[in-house]
Amino acid sequence: MKVVSLFIVLFVSSLLFFSCKTTKIPTCDNSVAAKLVNRNGLDGCGWAIELEEGGILEPLNLKEFDIKKKNNKKIWITYEETKGYVSICMIGPIIKVKCISDR
Repeated sequence: MKVVSLFIVLFVSSLLFFSCKTTKIPTCDNSVAAKLVNRNGLDGCGWAIELEEGGILEPLNLKEFDIKKKNNKKIWITYEETKGYVSICMIGPIIKVKCISDR
């Protein structure tokens, strides 16, 4: 009976251990530190990205990323500046985010 009980405990434990899914934390290579800032109070503005080193960016494609938007949330991003876009907000360069991570 002890052997059967031990086997059941080991079997159930191994099922629990190996069935846990791990999620890979997204990281952005060569990213820069920044934070999300809510600029909805300014005419024509929405969410912007404030770089830690200074400067504010206007992202075109922030909705493409599954990231919870919270004012002053620390993030890491890679991006490229765009040409041919204009903004009503005019608080900084308009960019296309290539990668964004909050970890």
